[in-house]
Amino acid sequence: MVVRYYKTLWGMGGTLDEKLAKIKVAGYDGFEDWIRPHFELKPAIEKAGVRYMAMVGGANPEQFKRDLGEAVDCGADGATIHVGAASMSYEQGLDLLGKLVELTKGVPFPVNFETHRGRLLNEPLSTERYLKALPDLWLCADLSHWCVVTESMLSGFGDAMKLALSRTRHIHARIGFEEGPQVPDPRLPAWEDKVKVFEGWWDQILAAHVSRKASFLTVDPEFGPPHYQWTDMDGKPLADIWDVSLWMTNRLRARWATQTVGADGAAPSPGS
Repeated sequence: MVVRYYKTLWGMGGTLDEKLAKIKVAGYDGFEDWIRPHFELKPAIEKAGVRYMAMVGGANPEQFKRDLGEAVDCGADGATIHVGAASMSYEQGLDLLGKLVELTKGVPFPVNFETHRGRLLNEPLSTERYLKALPDLWLCADLSHWCVVTESMLSGFGDAMKLALSRTRHIHARIGFEEGPQVPDPRLPAWEDKVKVFEGWWDQILAAHVSRKASFLTVDPEFGPPHYQWTDMDGKPLADIWDVSLWMTNRLRARWATQTVGADGAAPSPGS
């Protein structure tokens, strides 16, 4: 099975061409970023020779449909969706999610809804209800948000976590903790226990892919700039997020080397 690694453009400086060239040289398969017009983005993708994971808003079904169309026109591998708001009732959320999930069925790549604080899928228990009600709902697991919202390392959410991990097709591989969505530097021994917890969850996601004979898994080591990134009293970041992201990527590559193969260049299929 293939694991493909994408680098977020979040926090990167330079022009679009410069960012994509840097990502290519670093050995990532592609990049992840918010949708933009295909006539602007597609030439840059083709010039750099990288893959693309689109990010799309999920507030309005009509706009969602148009943005997914742009992602298709860009030749995206998939789409990550920020959907709804935490303030919505379960009934409102189910109505919105149901409409969006239905629209994903005509799209030639996986569409995954992110577990993001402040959004509809902001914590394990309500997400479990949505997953049970909508069998075609798939997740982008950014579990750092759930740690913050529940102020825990999620040990008390066994059944909900098991279901969520089994229904994840894209990982935002950032290390969070009970009080924040991003540790200062996951390479430091002080945070090794948190890294191991997250790697355990990601291992379960990989195992679910292997079990259902999926052809690929996608990962974005999405470490962000300040104020996600910790700084000193003068505002200087405590670590370089480019270096941290590459460290996380290489650590996962080494961890999963015996269970996966390299990128095969094939286009994703919606059911993988």
